[in-house]
Amino acid sequence: MSIKSEIRVSRYLAKAGLASRREAEKLILDGRVTLNGETIIEPWRNCTEKDVLKLDGIIVNDAISTVLYQLHKPRGYLSTSKDELGRKTIFDLMRVNSEHLMIIGRLDYNSEGLMILTNNGELKRHLELPKNKFERIYKVKIKGHLNSSDLSTINKGISLGGVNYKPVGTRVLESDKSYSWIEMVLTEGKNREIRKIIASFNLTVVRLIRQRFGPFNLGKLQIGETKKLKLENYSILKNFWT
Repeated sequence: MSIKSEIRVSRYLAKAGLASRREAEKLILDGRVTLNGETIIEPWRNCTEKDVLKLDGIIVNDAISTVLYQLHKPRGYLSTSKDELGRKTIFDLMRVNSEHLMIIGRLDYNSEGLMILTNNGELKRHLELPKNKFERIYKVKIKGHLNSSDLSTINKGISLGGVNYKPVGTRVLESDKSYSWIEMVLTEGKNREIRKIIASFNLTVVRLIRQRFGPFNLGKLQIGETKKLKLENYSILKNFWT
């Protein structure tokens, strides 16, 4: 076990690629983690290079290499590892070892486009935290049209049902008599944010495609395809290179 300095156990589990920080805290609360042979249930406990940390009886090693994948998610798939109702999930599409892979920024069942997956819980947290302001760019087809006043409202930020949404950069790409294609740029990912904002103007989202998440682009990746990425190709994430 190699720990350079004292570190919180939950963070160490995340760095080892075994869970996100939140999921690691749950592993501890469930009594699955031991420190020097003692089961711990306090997520705030720390460990050092002299300690032996185990998960389910297996020594945790922080030297696990970060893996990173991008997927072009089709509509009709859930962003989860399994579903009690037997519905299709994105892992049914991926011909890779999905053990310990975590989703960075989920897409709902009817949304499509770029998804990023990793085994590095710290990287996942870094990319998802709103304060880090990683842009998420969506191409959205709506039934109807947004006028200049609507666009101004969305661009300034909007409050719906007691929930405050930060400014969303929105512009019209093209339109015809019945439909419009718009681009929306977010720096946070609240639940069904785009659909709720569009619905507040009595309009309906017909298609929602994520094209970019931070430094990652959908590019020419075909629907349903998976591509392994090299973390070293993204200089903005150099703190996570291994």
